[in-house]
Amino acid sequence: MQKLLFYTALCTLALAACDNKSDNIEKNEIKQEVVVESNIREHIKSAVSKDLLRNVAANQDNFQREFNKLDPAQQYYFCAAFTMGAMSVAKPITASAMVNYFMGLGVVQYNRGIDEQTYMAFDFGKNIFHFDKAINTILQEKICENIIGAATKSAKTKKMSTKEISNIGNVEVKKIIKRIKK
Repeated sequence: MQKLLFYTALCTLALAACDNKSDNIEKNEIKQEVVVESNIREHIKSAVSKDLLRNVAANQDNFQREFNKLDPAQQYYFCAAFTMGAMSVAKPITASAMVNYFMGLGVVQYNRGIDEQTYMAFDFGKNIFHFDKAINTILQEKICENIIGAATKSAKTKKMSTKEISNIGNVEVKKIIKRIKK
């Protein structure tokens, strides 16, 4: 399931890059990209993870070192943000449907929701899209695929339903929204 979800997101991202779309769709996507890019730039200015981003910006080979400094829960929330970001570019509707699920999955796996440290990692994951080499490392080494896959297997083992996980995640999404509004 997790591989299917991940590959679906990647395929959708690749299809979104194709030129055989109508002008209206292209214009809407361009508008969305401009808004998203503008929001990201604005958020980076006040991001908790700006030191992490600065280190990666100075040398993208630093990504793996900085990522490895994160604890397992932080790594999960980084990957949740990264995956949702990739999905939102390709299929915004799918991404918005998955937000609660991904956030709930982190709580189920690590018994830890959004706090100062996990939000910092989440923010880092949201903003990593500025760095192609880091993205390639994440995809080639299947970093997030493996982390989210393990969390998904754990939820299956615990026999948790998608609805239960999404309900747990809804609380975490509200925490993120509250932080972003600050």
